[in-house]
Amino acid sequence: MDDKVTEILEKQTQLLEQLANKEDHTKTPAQFSTYTPLHGSGGIFAVPGLERDIITTHMRPVGITSILPRIPTVYQDPRFGSITGFTAVSGSQPDHACDDAPVGYMKGCNLTARFGRIRFDTQTIDMDDVMLKLHRGDFTDLFLRGKVLGMTGMTPSGMNEGQILNLVTMSEMVIAAVNMERELNHQTWQGAFAAGEFPGLDVQIATGQSDADTDVACPALDSDVKNFGYDDVCGDNRDIVEYLSSMMWYLNDIADSTGVAPVQWVLAMRKGLWHELSSCWPCRYNTYRCSVHDTTSIDAVPSIDAAAMTQVRDAMRQGMYIDIEGVRYPVITDTGIRELTPADNANILPGQYASSIYAIPLTIQGGFPVTYFEYLDYRQAQSDVNLLRGMEQFFWTDQGFYSWALEQIKWCYKLALKVEPRVVLRTPQLAGRIDAVKYSPLQHGRDTDPSSSYFYDGGVSLRGGLTAPYAIWSTR
Repeated sequence: MDDKVTEILEKQTQLLEQLANKEDHTKTPAQFSTYTPLHGSGGIFAVPGLERDIITTHMRPVGITSILPRIPTVYQDPRFGSITGFTAVSGSQPDHACDDAPVGYMKGCNLTARFGRIRFDTQTIDMDDVMLKLHRGDFTDLFLRGKVLGMTGMTPSGMNEGQILNLVTMSEMVIAAVNMERELNHQTWQGAFAAGEFPGLDVQIATGQSDADTDVACPALDSDVKNFGYDDVCGDNRDIVEYLSSMMWYLNDIADSTGVAPVQWVLAMRKGLWHELSSCWPCRYNTYRCSVHDTTSIDAVPSIDAAAMTQVRDAMRQGMYIDIEGVRYPVITDTGIRELTPADNANILPGQYASSIYAIPLTIQGGFPVTYFEYLDYRQAQSDVNLLRGMEQFFWTDQGFYSWALEQIKWCYKLALKVEPRVVLRTPQLAGRIDAVKYSPLQHGRDTDPSSSYFYDGGVSLRGGLTAPYAIWSTR
């Protein structure tokens, strides 16, 4: 059966041929096409004289999902254990060698994780429509300039972006994949278990950690959470150098003292916040506390080379890193991190925004991963699926990460895409965040979230259809 699944995967781009061999199905796609037509009547590319090269303006999400490992599992309710410490002793030092001496206890705490399910469907496709062309001026040799997938590391395999201009089924599958990438990017940070989503990093990097089995508090596992109080990241009140330096010193001290160093951290934040932070960091960092308490006039006014600081800034942005207390930390910008606007908080004025800066531990001593994705491994159902004797209308991809299913009524069909993942943070005590960091960019970048006021698209999903022809039979 594995060979058959592999063959199906290799032929995803020839899905119409697969569908032709399927039997009647009881699922419920519409009884007519609802997809975005590419060619033929109403096709968005069925325009005479259209140039061959089609340029995309779609903004792709980006973030930490591109670097997190994905680990397959079938366990619904895992436990991740830790030793939180050793209690104070009871008793006193004995007078004699064989008398009882003070004793103590060891304490442990278990964390857990939960799957979330994410689903997206294609529109209904009527096989009768997919091959239609409006006329000889409706060309199907279009070429895509740019990309619509691929910056999150979560693109389902088998997606051929070059075919979305000419093949309806591939176009619909890519639309489902675009929606899947957006939602995974969002839930990785903002996922809420109460809403049926997998718990995101935003609720895991927190204080108030407790044992998964007893709900007893485990403060030894609390993250380092700081509040910047809606001060400007480059402002004169709270100092971002002090806050970031303090956070990373605190986390490194825990890592060293608990014997799990070296830890590989990455700092994550919104694109706009990183652009503002990197603009002032070189000067702030290289003059931090230099101008305070200098009463001897040895260096009453700290002197720095402005050109050198500009080079440091540019190097930070190009290399995506930040130096803190002599350590260079990678920086990753993430479109899934929540951004606050004036509508969210009165401390934010028009033209201002606020968000958080996160320190994420990726691995600890020995390269052991402590922040990663787990996913329900659909491959493990294969023994049961084998009993269907090839009649199944679903298949897995990406080492069991995704599952596609086909729904069909006669010649009308649609596909469904599913994933059941969770993001695991094994060491919340090595993670940190600085909340309510305000920034005031000259211009806000475009957003990938369709609900954002900075999301832009435009144009049409359907052009005018066929009109009544001028023919002798048209009114008879």
